[in-house]
Amino acid sequence: MHLLPFAAGVFTLLILPGPTNAILAMASQGLTFRRAIALLATVLSAYLAIVLPASGLAGSFLRDHPLVSQGVKLISATWVLYLALRLWGVGSSHIEAVSVRQLGVTTLLNPKALIIGLTMVPPTREVPAAAAIATLASVVLVVSSIWLSIGALILGREKRIPALARRCGSATLVAFSAVLTFSAFSG
Repeated sequence: MHLLPFAAGVFTLLILPGPTNAILAMASQGLTFRRAIALLATVLSAYLAIVLPASGLAGSFLRDHPLVSQGVKLISATWVLYLALRLWGVGSSHIEAVSVRQLGVTTLLNPKALIIGLTMVPPTREVPAAAAIATLASVVLVVSSIWLSIGALILGREKRIPALARRCGSATLVAFSAVLTFSAFSG
């Protein structure tokens, strides 16, 4: 059975703190059922939009075009840094809640999606594509729900994100931006 190792590997990768998870936790501010569904659907759609083409097409292209791969990493790093600065409050006196659009773009640029698509999706000769997609979707929804719950526990029903939570989230995003930038120039 190849789905269990695939599910375990994807869970292990996705549960680790990262840009999408940090944004999910921050987006849980004042979480309602409707907002939770929108956030979960956004993350799932964004991961599928990257993983499916990457598992079928992008692997050889990115290996053959390292500058494109480097560019994707730098764009991701820039976006994550932008979100970190917004979360910290640079250039604005009012910190608004994380938007669904910001979560979607962050997830689309998340290198975890490429890792899953390029290295983890089992070949269709071993596992039916529909089973792999259903497994991936289930794991993404479970992990995203966990991070929303973590954020909701930390933030509670606050109308605004507490300063300490904003600073910690911002610092986490800056760290991920630095890692992405470093990996773009070292690989």
